[in-house]
Amino acid sequence: MKKHLLILLLFGMISSQAQDSFISVLKDSTEDIPFSIKQIGSNFFLAQRYSLEESGSWRQARISKLNASGKLISTYSYPLLGYLNTGLSLIYPLNNSDFLVIGGCRLENMPFAQLWVMKMDTSLNVIWDKKFMTNQPYTSNKAITENPEGILVIGSALTTGSPSHLYSLFFLEITKDGDSIKSNYLTNGDPSSADIQSFIFISGQYKAFVDGFDAFTTNNCYTQILQLDTSLNLIEVRSTPLWIDSYLTAEKIDNGRYFLTGMAYSSLNHYDITIGKFDTNEDTLLYNHTGSPGAVPDYSAWKQCMTISNNNSIYTGGTTNDNSLFYTCNSNYMKKFMLSNYDSLLNCRWTYFYGCDTACLTLSTIEATSDGGCIMAGMYYNPDYPENMLDVIVIKVDSIGLITGLPDNKTITTHQAIVYPNPGQDYIVIQSGPQIAHSEFRLYNTSGQLVRHTNLNNTNEQSDVSSLPSGVYPWQIIHQGKTIEQGKWVKP
Repeated sequence: MKKHLLILLLFGMISSQAQDSFISVLKDSTEDIPFSIKQIGSNFFLAQRYSLEESGSWRQARISKLNASGKLISTYSYPLLGYLNTGLSLIYPLNNSDFLVIGGCRLENMPFAQLWVMKMDTSLNVIWDKKFMTNQPYTSNKAITENPEGILVIGSALTTGSPSHLYSLFFLEITKDGDSIKSNYLTNGDPSSADIQSFIFISGQYKAFVDGFDAFTTNNCYTQILQLDTSLNLIEVRSTPLWIDSYLTAEKIDNGRYFLTGMAYSSLNHYDITIGKFDTNEDTLLYNHTGSPGAVPDYSAWKQCMTISNNNSIYTGGTTNDNSLFYTCNSNYMKKFMLSNYDSLLNCRWTYFYGCDTACLTLSTIEATSDGGCIMAGMYYNPDYPENMLDVIVIKVDSIGLITGLPDNKTITTHQAIVYPNPGQDYIVIQSGPQIAHSEFRLYNTSGQLVRHTNLNNTNEQSDVSSLPSGVYPWQIIHQGKTIEQGKWVKP
């Protein structure tokens, strides 16, 4: 059970509709990472894994319930008696009172892991609990989709574990009552990298977005698309469009189109977080992107990076300045959540950044909420207190990305632009949202003299500061005659 819960709470009125916003940091003596967050009824449910030691293997499972204000109501942990490990990865809502939780577990005296499916109610009572044997010692990433008949298919990566770490894929078709219908193993992918990222049913077939099948395509993307028929047989392997790669999420729009969001590449550098609209042949209909191309990449949220509020409000999320390592926190590049909102034509309305100066935030998952807003869950790591290990942070924003009504001394802040590296030497990067296009970045010395100014015509601009002497430089961003962001930049 969590021992401390920091809640910063607010209420706002957006477009005459009340929208709760909050920040909750769940702290205790265990190492926690969130895998899935869903709104069911008026509450939020969080699937976590935890470990009792730093950099642990997260082999215990936990379900947490938060109310609409972000207050932790209850938590259930699952170090099941007689089990070597347990892990919960997905929450799948069935209605406003019941949901499925999907994970994996393994008995101490058994050679192979089981796919684990529980049906729970919103009081966290277990209605039923079913397990399905696999042919490998461990399960890994999982994805789920539903076909038009209301049948569920769960895709899971399987692994041999140490020392060989060989991977394969397993697909299981079940009813919503947990009855097994059919299953299939795919072992023809690269055993060093086979994995599953996302899963949809569209135009009479399943599309599984997976890693490790590049040998069947003409490019070397990490991620490919497996076309599966309704018997779960592999029909075709396709390349992902726009080179969208790794940590991706697919969402069906209708029977002929879908959205795909993930990291995309330009040359050998991360090209940031890309969203595209595609037909069933992977032809590009629309696309856009958020982030900053180059050597300091922006990573998409590593479990779910896109969620649809309605056909004219699509959220994408990631971590700016990410390095894919949860336990590193470079003071020059403090990792922050990055959330963007797009319309139906994939015009980006806004991008906001959420973070602080004392901890790094890594985004795991996002979910659109019933009030039109979005909830984000990720890892909170303070390098000055490594004994605290990883904590879970949950941030709920309204439909325009704001956390309103918080006290002035709040720890987590919302920004329309970020400035890095800080401290820095030769250049400053100003990364901003499109909502403040054509603003002006101004840099001053301690005497108040303007020493640099940059027009923010693009969402990523650089200012050459190589000739400036060492010192502390106040900066501000001016938008429509008003100061909207300010801070201090340090050159050692």
